[in-house]
Amino acid sequence: MSELPKTKKTKPRRRNRRRGPRRSLWSSRLTRNIFLSNLIGLIILVSGALTMKRFEAGLIDAKIDNVQSLASTITTVIGEQATGYGGAAELDVDGSRQILRGVNVQEGWRIRLHDKSEQLIADTESLDDTIFVETLDPIIEERPERPKQDVWRENIRNWIDEKLHNLPWRRARRDSLRRNLKTEVRAGLEGESSYGPRYDNDDNLIVTVSLPVKRVQEVLGVVTVESNDVGSIVTAERQALAPIIGLAFLAMFLSSLALTLFVSLPMRRLARAAEIVTRSAKKRDAIPDLSKRNDEIGDLSLVLRTMTEGLYNRIDDIADFAADVAHEIKNPLTSLRSASDTLRVAKTPEQRDKLIDIIQQDVSRMDRLITDISKASKVDANLARETAMTLDVAEITENIVEFYQQTRSKEGPDVINGSVLEANAPIYIRAYETPFAQVLRNLIDNALTFSPETGTVTVTAEKQDKRVVFTVQDEGSGIPEENLETVFDRFYTQRPKGASFGSHSGLGLAICRQIITAHRGKIHAENRLDGNGKILGAKFIVDVPRQRPSEER
Repeated sequence: MSELPKTKKTKPRRRNRRRGPRRSLWSSRLTRNIFLSNLIGLIILVSGALTMKRFEAGLIDAKIDNVQSLASTITTVIGEQATGYGGAAELDVDGSRQILRGVNVQEGWRIRLHDKSEQLIADTESLDDTIFVETLDPIIEERPERPKQDVWRENIRNWIDEKLHNLPWRRARRDSLRRNLKTEVRAGLEGESSYGPRYDNDDNLIVTVSLPVKRVQEVLGVVTVESNDVGSIVTAERQALAPIIGLAFLAMFLSSLALTLFVSLPMRRLARAAEIVTRSAKKRDAIPDLSKRNDEIGDLSLVLRTMTEGLYNRIDDIADFAADVAHEIKNPLTSLRSASDTLRVAKTPEQRDKLIDIIQQDVSRMDRLITDISKASKVDANLARETAMTLDVAEITENIVEFYQQTRSKEGPDVINGSVLEANAPIYIRAYETPFAQVLRNLIDNALTFSPETGTVTVTAEKQDKRVVFTVQDEGSGIPEENLETVFDRFYTQRPKGASFGSHSGLGLAICRQIITAHRGKIHAENRLDGNGKILGAKFIVDVPRQRPSEER
């Protein structure tokens, strides 16, 4: 029997970590960046404060001056009083010791004296013969337990001191300044002085000065004065900074927490709300209103709410537009189907010709509908591609009227310019040139349709405060009062007498309102009335913002 093929074991896939607006707060990269950026800056400042390099350098310079002054005084006194008499100068050991005993040595200071053979003959640590008499403490002493906060504070302080002490650059500095007492003594016996900061074998910082003891020009010994209290002073100053450092870390934490609460959390709320809005059209109001913050995040929430409302309004408009298109196209299609079915059973040529005329009218109507629907659907795209320009109101009006006058047929209403504008005070608007001209052409075409053959269409433009008002009026039968607003609805048609069926799609005025709204303007219709209330014609009014004088060319 053949062996079954071995199946390869597959490791179970790890569950992907939740990403996007649903990630946890502490896994948020923005939150981490806030805390890390504040922490890094604080660590740099604290490290610089704890190293206290400038303070330590100043303290060392001051110590060197003090130690050097004391060493110079001691060598001068020993050279004058403890080097014997006569021609043969020799160091007086007892006299030198007596002089060192008389020196007031500060705590943490030490003075050594070496002779010509580099032998130590005097040391202040062994010259002090003071006897202290006091009662000894009990052998077993009950020591109270230290408070935990003191132990905790001391442990932290020791840990910080240890980390700072073992920094690589500090270790390298200690190695370069390692003290060699024999080298200093030999240099002193050769008549040279040496001084500066040094580190002993226990890594303690000391300041040392070695000066030769001379009688005239002969070197009889070397005095070495050292101070080992520099490290304790720096440590005490560093410990004094502990409360300030604690407050700095507390301020850093509170600052980071505030940024997280006022920046990161609102951004997360907006991201989650945007995610909810994308999943459900019924939650279009899920984006919180943070506009009261009066900052960039408040502006962002306001813009997101406006954008969401605009997008859903556009989606609703598209749905309504699609439904209207389907309804309008369905009518000629139904008529076509009925005419084509009837054409098969038509018996006389007259009936066939009549049905063919109906079919041609329906095809023309569909062609007109499709053309106008295509234009209406491209309005927003055309506006997005256009660039707003500064347009002269008088020039726009004159060009439009001149175009219709030159293309006017012998029979039909006339188009005239009724604007009265000052030549030396031009008026400008900020508009998209081609779409705005299309609005005026649509209004004029609509007025020509409803005007009698001997009538007149008047185009005017005038300035009203910070607005510019364009008016197109005809001498037709006017508009019913109940239809003054519905004439701007899509596919609304009110055919004048004698007009052929299907010659108007009802999209012209809807396109006009769409374009004027994009210009932050308004458009509405009125009836022209005489003193007795008789309708003299219709009037369409376009109101758009005037360009500010500071922006006029």
